[in-house]
Amino acid sequence: MNVSIVASVALLALGLSLLVATIWDRRSRRAFIREGPVFAARFRCAGPSPRCWRGLRRGWSRKMWAYWRDDVLVIRRGWVFDRRLRMFAQITLAGVYGLSGQRGAIAVHLRLPDGALLEVTAPSGDRVELVGPYLAAGISHLPRAPLRRRDRRRRS
Repeated sequence: MNVSIVASVALLALGLSLLVATIWDRRSRRAFIREGPVFAARFRCAGPSPRCWRGLRRGWSRKMWAYWRDDVLVIRRGWVFDRRLRMFAQITLAGVYGLSGQRGAIAVHLRLPDGALLEVTAPSGDRVELVGPYLAAGISHLPRAPLRRRDRRRRS
């Protein structure tokens, strides 16, 4: 057989496999988006790596899709293989804050049950989806709660 024919068949097979992988990824991403109000997010460690996600480092990850299901953050990882990572998480006292280096991005610190801290960032338009069940953390500039008035009447 001619070497050029073998090379062209190999290129055709590679092109077809990339096309199938792209179509597969698009369909699985659409199915994930239909499951709930999703947001595009980037993640990084703010301390030691969580046990459930050993590969996460201190630098920002690539863009991933995530949504909240009660107090569980569901993250779609992977390109072709639709891996879902489920993490029980709570927002720390830092709440939601703006990132100085990224225009229009907001971030939130999450504490996991194993004590790991995770920082999540999303566009400011996704603020409600980012905070999920912790909606009060996403509302900024709340008025202070009114103080209860003391009863100033004299008791006899």
